[in-house]
Amino acid sequence: MKVQLEIVSGVYNEPYRCVGIYDEKDSKITIKWREKHSEDEIESFYELVLDKKKKKVTVNRSGNIKSCMEFVPGEETYGAVSTVYGTIPVLIKTDYLNMPSVLSDVIEIGYKVNSGENELVKNIFSVKRLLQKSEV
Repeated sequence: MKVQLEIVSGVYNEPYRCVGIYDEKDSKITIKWREKHSEDEIESFYELVLDKKKKKVTVNRSGNIKSCMEFVPGEETYGAVSTVYGTIPVLIKTDYLNMPSVLSDVIEIGYKVNSGENELVKNIFSVKRLLQKSEV
């Protein structure tokens, strides 16, 4: 179903609001959306899959920049970010994963990323449905 989304990331100063596709089947939640933060930027397409049984989230991005990242609390996983300049492998250390509940309809991930340098970059990323059980 189409829903209003609010995406928050430490990468951007402001929350990003858009219409996305939300689907929940069995123990998986899939959310798809598009992002474009400025007229000069090329639109990116995102797909987030939350596997409640395995307690992990996979986020795929396509467009000008492509990436695939998997978030598993307490574990290190590997991902990649592909740009016109080449592919950058990344090590992801997921600190926590907050799953949606009756009290909060937010998926929130706290993690650190290392792209080969000694310094880890910390981020908190969240996706929230703004209109519950309503089609837009």
